[in-house]
Amino acid sequence: MTCDQVRDRLDGFLGSALDPAERSAVTRHVAECAECRADLEAARFLADRTAGLRRDIPPPADLWAGIAPRLAAPRRRLSVPLGWLAAAAVLLVVGSSAVTVAVLRRSTGAIDPVFATTEARYQQAALELDDLYQRVRDSLTPDTRLVLERNLAVIERALGEARSALRADPANRTLEAIVVGAWRRKIEFLERAASIERES
Repeated sequence: MTCDQVRDRLDGFLGSALDPAERSAVTRHVAECAECRADLEAARFLADRTAGLRRDIPPPADLWAGIAPRLAAPRRRLSVPLGWLAAAAVLLVVGSSAVTVAVLRRSTGAIDPVFATTEARYQQAALELDDLYQRVRDSLTPDTRLVLERNLAVIERALGEARSALRADPANRTLEAIVVGAWRRKIEFLERAASIERES
């Protein structure tokens, strides 16, 4: 089983939704792969922190009245570069996470040692992947480098803001989960960026 296949199955693994053969394959892979083991630990960390969150938040009753007229209006088709869409998606995730933090803000103590260990592992993985990206960077076209580095800057800015918020409120478990999520996005992005040269 590959790392991507394991990552796709982590939620099912934690939720006992995998069949025995898949569960066994994930267990074997995680035992041998430090990076996937760190992903599993982060997924467990996030699952523990989000287990008590509400699953349904009903929309305001008058929401449809504001949406229906907009749907009837004529549409214009816009052409937006893929890189900008990716950056917008990251900003949307960070923005919605910030709203969630504002709604669910709570404080219970100091920085969790499990979180500190998890973040240290993510930092190390990110450093190693950034080194790999730097090795292939010069073989990429200038346009490709520009798009990759703009998107990486957006992810790093989001991670920095989340970490600053956590420094201001070190006991906030929701912020810890947001920081871990931002590290995962950065690592996934760097993995893809470092593999572009090999794929082309």
